[in-house]
Amino acid sequence: MTFVGNRYRLLEKLGEGAMGVVYRAADRLTGSTVALKCVTISKKRLDFASRASVSGDLNLALAQEFRLLASVRHPNVIRVLDYGFDSQRRPYFTMDLVENARTIVQAGKGRAENMQIELLIQLLQALAYLHRRGILHRDLKPANVLVTPEQRVKVLDFGLSVTSDRAASLAGTLPYMAPEVLRGEPVGQASDLYSVGVIACEMVGGHHPFDAQNPTRLITSILQGVPDLSGIANPRLVSALLRLLDAIPDARYADAGQAILALSDAIGRPPPPETTAIRDSFLQAAPFIGREDELARLSDALTEAAQGQGSAWLI
Repeated sequence: MTFVGNRYRLLEKLGEGAMGVVYRAADRLTGSTVALKCVTISKKRLDFASRASVSGDLNLALAQEFRLLASVRHPNVIRVLDYGFDSQRRPYFTMDLVENARTIVQAGKGRAENMQIELLIQLLQALAYLHRRGILHRDLKPANVLVTPEQRVKVLDFGLSVTSDRAASLAGTLPYMAPEVLRGEPVGQASDLYSVGVIACEMVGGHHPFDAQNPTRLITSILQGVPDLSGIANPRLVSALLRLLDAIPDARYADAGQAILALSDAIGRPPPPETTAIRDSFLQAAPFIGREDELARLSDALTEAAQGQGSAWLI
């Protein structure tokens, strides 16, 4: 019987990737079952995709990153529940366990076009939120975009990426990498949108937009080739996907919101209304404005309390 952090009992392995191993785990504190990811890759090879990154102490950088990821709350983003370091000082974090889920490609294949676009829009809504929080995913692929039995998209494995030995910005999974990533150029929101375009082609068109069987040919095609969108009959949808897959980042949609509008227009429907859950997620993520003096007084009181000089405050 293996325990992590003296709180989680590992039950069975669910999967393994470049960054670590995922287990089903029992939370002894709450009695719930969660997904626990042990980060087994060297911490020096981890790259942070948010503004929370700090240089210097890697453990501090990881703790700060996990703290940000644990604050993410959106109906289409998997919840990070807890984080810490195990007995070997390896980082781990826990997430909601999504049972009986399929990848977005598996869930969308063979379905009506409007249902496929609905799944893609949910993915883009998650990206709109993450990007607003300053978080880039950088490893979007079908395995990281799950669909629950209730047809709710859940994006996972966001915020942390594994760097290659060639370039810190080269992180992700080759068939879904944007051209600028392969060139070692700075990545941005457009890089995530490119990955959405590849996923969309696989789901709607039934195949990868390039020859993904040979890595060398695949890299050449991503950098110089023309995407193969055969199998997609809707010309407006083809136009939207070609823009998502444009080799020039600035030629893609400016943000996930614009991509949502384009996909909605492609199937002749208005963009989906903003749900209460999505609206609340953006409100919770909004920056704190005003009350700087009050916040400073409370921060000073907290510092004094940490030094043994407690006080009581009515808020």
